[in-house]
Amino acid sequence: MNELRLRLAAILERLSPRERLLLGAAVGAAAIIMIWVTATGLTEEREARAAQIAAGRRDLDRMVAIRDDVLRLRAENDAVQRRLATLGADFSLFSHLEGVTRRTLNRERISAMNPSTRNRSNGIQEESVEIRLSGVSLRALVGLLHEVEKGEAPLLISRLRLKKRFDENQLFDATLVVARLRRAS
Repeated sequence: MNELRLRLAAILERLSPRERLLLGAAVGAAAIIMIWVTATGLTEEREARAAQIAAGRRDLDRMVAIRDDVLRLRAENDAVQRRLATLGADFSLFSHLEGVTRRTLNRERISAMNPSTRNRSNGIQEESVEIRLSGVSLRALVGLLHEVEKGEAPLLISRLRLKKRFDENQLFDATLVVARLRRAS
């Protein structure tokens, strides 16, 4: 290292003052360029890290929201499972809906009630009843829908079709499908 320093000192002594000044300016300019390049690289690196941190925070917020949704859905599922357990194995969807419909509507408003069952995945069956109503008021229909969905059995109205009657504007013909899920027997 000392030998290199001595060689550089000898080279500098041989240079004229103007050449030394030019060499010093070139070394200074090179140092400034090196500092600028290093600072720019560090700034870009810092900005990239800041963007990664922001993306990570957004992902974390999304994961927390998903976790909250999963916990809420699990709680809802547990509540539905508890309600299903209280119904027992002898619960009949058709007879339950027949009773609710007759309590809520006049008997002559019920055109048809058609039960059906289909297998879903993982040993689950969907039991459903299609109810056709004719000449029913909107108030009575809303009352029926409320009784079906808010009753003791966890039921779902999977389809509802309304058609206004041409002869009486306040009355509707309605078709609704009420379903429930149960374990296949």
